[in-house]
Amino acid sequence: MAHNSWDDLGEEIKDAVNDAVSSGDFADLGRSIGDLVNSTLYVVGKGVTDSVRQASRMASEAAYRQASATQKTQVVPLYNRHPSGRGAGIAMMAIGFPLMGVGLVCAIIFALCTVFAGSYFLVPLILFLLIAIGGLTMGIAGNRKYGLIDRFQKYTYRIEQHAYIAVSELASRTGKSIDYTMKDLQKMINEHLFYQAHLDWDNHYLILSDRTYEQYQMARADYQKEQAAKAQAEEEKRQQVASVEQLPEECRRLIEEGQRYVAHIRSCNDAIPGEEISQKLDKMEQLVQRIFDEVKEHPEVAPDLHKMMEYYLPTTAKLLDAYRELDEQPIAGDNVSKTKKEIEDAVDSLNVAFEKLLDSLFEDRAWDISSDISVLNTMLAQEGLKERDFDKVQ
Repeated sequence: MAHNSWDDLGEEIKDAVNDAVSSGDFADLGRSIGDLVNSTLYVVGKGVTDSVRQASRMASEAAYRQASATQKTQVVPLYNRHPSGRGAGIAMMAIGFPLMGVGLVCAIIFALCTVFAGSYFLVPLILFLLIAIGGLTMGIAGNRKYGLIDRFQKYTYRIEQHAYIAVSELASRTGKSIDYTMKDLQKMINEHLFYQAHLDWDNHYLILSDRTYEQYQMARADYQKEQAAKAQAEEEKRQQVASVEQLPEECRRLIEEGQRYVAHIRSCNDAIPGEEISQKLDKMEQLVQRIFDEVKEHPEVAPDLHKMMEYYLPTTAKLLDAYRELDEQPIAGDNVSKTKKEIEDAVDSLNVAFEKLLDSLFEDRAWDISSDISVLNTMLAQEGLKERDFDKVQ
């Protein structure tokens, strides 16, 4: 098209020049040639634009077709969308039940003949009985096959590409029980009507893909671990409550009040964003908790905590409340920063005090253990079982 336009332009320019030479009028020759060139350029440009647009459209359509084909190849079907067993079931019923009827009628006729004419008709009687039984068997098998495919299509009517579905929802579509539907789905899986399906017999779910089943198993394992940990925590809590209830009244009140202080330290720690103070409060919470755990195990140490309960912990609570209030101030001046630093130093001192208090609670037992070790060494020496005694014997 563009080639023809340029050829026509050459002829038109040639004619314009000849006309100007013949008439001797060259005044409009330049304008005429300019108009001819501009019009030809417009036609050629429009043709090029249309060609580019057509090529772009063709390329887009080709890319879309390729993407669609790729998408189709990547989507793996989860079940047979067009099962062929329904027609086979109808054919088996259409052949089997009439064959059963013919065989049964003929068997009755030959049975009567056998009764009245003797055993001459016994062989055909048996033959037609076998035909009737075979026809009945074929008809029942076809009915089952037809019913299986019919239920399968009802099951998959709304499944589409869902990853999993509750079996109760499928059972409601056919009016069958959940147990029947579970067994029915297992038959379909065995006959490869579902390509990747798995059944969760405990929770009654149909999982349609291998990938989803792996994720489902992992999630279920995590859930079971979570439930086991939760049950263990509840059991430990129950045992702790039971052990606390067996303690004397004074110890129970002490422990309950101590847990309130522990909870208060934790809440202040959660409300204060500073990382450095948070580490100090974490340490304080652990120390105070261990002290009261020690009271649960050894109630005899409770009298050693009077000063802690009457002064240390109430003072700690007041300091932490003050720190939290100062930390919430929108503008931190010199006095605020200085007071916060003093409270942080006080928290360090309290942690040292709590460490020493916790260590002192083990003092009596450490002394008892040292005494036991001393007695053991003395007995070993008396029996000649110490290492130095063996060296002397050698």
